[in-house]
Amino acid sequence: MKVVIIFLSALALLNLAGNTSAKLVGRKASCNDAFVGCPRIYDPVCGMDGNTYPSECILCSENRVRQVPVLIKKYGPC
Repeated sequence: MKVVIIFLSALALLNLAGNTSAKLVGRKASCNDAFVGCPRIYDPVCGMDGNTYPSECILCSENRVRQVPVLIKKYGPC
């Protein structure tokens, strides 16, 4: 019985530790320096500005013209 309680406690702590990564600052989009164009593949990313971008490539394209680039908050729509 003690082993089960210890196991469940450890599992709960690991779960809490895993949730902290979602609170970290967004990550920079991986952009190709030799930009030619973006493929028409819908793979949305959510920017730290709260906007959904159709793909990481589109976010990179828009970041090229901005003074302050938008980071990726999460993969998928906002």
